[in-house]
Amino acid sequence: MVMTNLKLDPEMITPISEINFEHLDEKYKRVQVIGIALSYLFLMGLSLFLLLTDNIWWCISFEIALAIALAINLSIISRAYQIKGYALREQDITYRSGLFFTKTITIPFSRIQQVTIKQNPISKICQLYAVEIVNGAQGFLSLNIPGLTESTAKQIKNLLTDKLRRDND
Repeated sequence: MVMTNLKLDPEMITPISEINFEHLDEKYKRVQVIGIALSYLFLMGLSLFLLLTDNIWWCISFEIALAIALAINLSIISRAYQIKGYALREQDITYRSGLFFTKTITIPFSRIQQVTIKQNPISKICQLYAVEIVNGAQGFLSLNIPGLTESTAKQIKNLLTDKLRRDND
């Protein structure tokens, strides 16, 4: 493999803001709603233990606060979903997430060490998968792209492993 270190013209580089990101599967919103609802139901169940303190107002206040937090979380899921996405480019893969503080992670193919496809129990119900990419950098160990259909997850994994195989030959 011939390596070069040519000077790059900043005008020729595509800015991150102009990358066309592929959106995650629409069912991923449902997975997030189920996960959030289960978490809050668990917390609401735990808060019932406040009844043991003989102060019903603490319990009611805590339940109301949790219900308000649940409503806020559920209302922002759609907006957060629209931001999440991935982009496969010639030399790297990029993933973007975050509603208030958008985080964009780019991993060059040359740093990728391992690619796996995973499912959690809620994703399994909705038949969605996640691709986990482990890289060789010390500061950031892996990238997880959730909310993919089985065919998309397999395509990404195959593309990345084929690229790694070609680069190592």
